[in-house]
Amino acid sequence: MKNKLIIFGLLFAIAIPAFAQLDTIRSNKNEFSYGYGIFPASSNYYPINYYNIKSDHVGAIFFTYTRRLNKVIGIGVTFCFDPVRLTYFDMVNGQSTPICKVSENCFTLMSHLKLNWLNTKYVNLYSKVAVQGFHYYTYKQEEYYPELYEATPPNPNESIVEAFQFTPIGIEIGTKQYAGFIQVGYGKEGTLCIGFRYGLRDKE
Repeated sequence: MKNKLIIFGLLFAIAIPAFAQLDTIRSNKNEFSYGYGIFPASSNYYPINYYNIKSDHVGAIFFTYTRRLNKVIGIGVTFCFDPVRLTYFDMVNGQSTPICKVSENCFTLMSHLKLNWLNTKYVNLYSKVAVQGFHYYTYKQEEYYPELYEATPPNPNESIVEAFQFTPIGIEIGTKQYAGFIQVGYGKEGTLCIGFRYGLRDKE
């Protein structure tokens, strides 16, 4: 709860100067985007904590829909998919040998608030926060030496937990309808993200 209050406080501080530019160029009312982020905040279950681990973590893919209420405020939903592959190694007959492989898929659904605090013809700056959401994990474990090692899978009751994303700064470059973006933050979308935003044409 304390972390949420801090995030909302930072977003409120950003929002104050944002409202000063209400008369600038606005994005389309309905926006869709998709992106890719590295180093997302994943669960990374570790059923065998005392072995060498190799992680094949390709990053997160996410899709968002945002409805703009005015030139500054937008609300919407975010969906993320984050696959993780973990291989556990130990010394077997003097050689480093894989003893267990874990396949973990994380699916996240969050509501978000997006603030455009600079809107120009070709460049937009924004911040985004998503703190009301959840992620769900699917988990598959393959043991190569079950007679020698006991690998305990995660608690099924922990497969659905709270999710979040805080993006203090993002930049969109393009037109009102089409733009690429780069953003920096922390959460399920990733730490450093790139993607594409598409705005539906507003009815005249």
